[in-house]
Amino acid sequence: MDFAAATPVHPKAIREMLRGVQAYANPSAPHQEARTARALIDSARSRIARALSVKSDNLFFTSGATEANNLAIHGVIRELIQKGASPENLHIIASAFEHLSLESPVRYWESQGVAVSYAKPNEEGIVAPETILKLVRPETVLVSIVAVQSEIGQIQPLKEMRHALESFRAARAQTVQHLFPETAFPILHTDASQSLLFVDLAPDRLGVDMATYGSQKIQGPKGAGVLYKDSSVSLEPLVYGGKQERGIRPGTENVAAILGMAKAFELAVSGRNSRVKKTQKVRDYLRALIEKEIPNVVINGGFKHRIANNLNLSIPGADGDYLAVLMDKEGVALSARSVCVASGVSSGAVEALGRRKEDALGTLRFSLAPWTSKQDARRAMRALKKVLGVALPSPL
Repeated sequence: MDFAAATPVHPKAIREMLRGVQAYANPSAPHQEARTARALIDSARSRIARALSVKSDNLFFTSGATEANNLAIHGVIRELIQKGASPENLHIIASAFEHLSLESPVRYWESQGVAVSYAKPNEEGIVAPETILKLVRPETVLVSIVAVQSEIGQIQPLKEMRHALESFRAARAQTVQHLFPETAFPILHTDASQSLLFVDLAPDRLGVDMATYGSQKIQGPKGAGVLYKDSSVSLEPLVYGGKQERGIRPGTENVAAILGMAKAFELAVSGRNSRVKKTQKVRDYLRALIEKEIPNVVINGGFKHRIANNLNLSIPGADGDYLAVLMDKEGVALSARSVCVASGVSSGAVEALGRRKEDALGTLRFSLAPWTSKQDARRAMRALKKVLGVALPSPL
């Protein structure tokens, strides 16, 4: 029940990866073996483009979602500075509960003089478009809002945010507009690496200029990701080297991981509706069991805009990390928060909802797989009652 952290690689993706391993040549070399590897990469890019309904030229392969997020944030700001903009004249808007791979580069630029505003969600876990409108200013060059919050599972209204920003974009009045006349500011980016299996996160549907995707979240291999970038957006590379990925991301391509990721994208978009219905039934069944059996449990975030496989709860007085360890001993895998956050730290996403510190420390995130059953839910419920009897001062 920790499907949000990583997913098992699909057998069909593994078969694709074996094809990539056998294509051993460097895709940039001039000979036949290299052309075979290059053709596989080009085909994979086209397959992912079809899955996302975008042009293949707008996709750039990375080592994962973390690199893609960093490339999006650093790439935009460094390109602006390269062209003569001053950090003090730039402004970024991000949500108050972004993943560390997005929050960290944003905070870096904040330390370098770039102004940053953090948009707070409401108690349901949604960042309202009006909140973004109140924060935007003539210096705003980048707005980055997560598509699906990884801990509490809330789907953010990105399309509505795009509509809210249209008047600013149409006016072309941004203070650095003269440096990039072809770009409509503020650029809208999203971290869409979470939950493509359960929600349509295609860039056009979201209304974004850049979008981050990660292979490991959709039953593809780890170490592979994609950044979608509209052709109007200019990026400065994070690293320098060859001309791979049109110079945006140098380095010899990982053919095997790219092929496995392409198959995972195709599988993620097929059969999504039935996958959502089945998983949501089990999730709601687990929620009902927990609310019936566990006194004082607090469900974090609303359910109207929540992805089908997510259930995030707080148990006041408990230690979420300790509970996760005890649950592991009972054979139930889950996490207290995003696994990229150090242990012993309260959930920033839950705190952003206005919850008490003790609630944010006592969180558990259940993220179900498409094949999780009601029997699994009952087993998890029995395990939770058992470990709470150990972990809490007053046993259930």
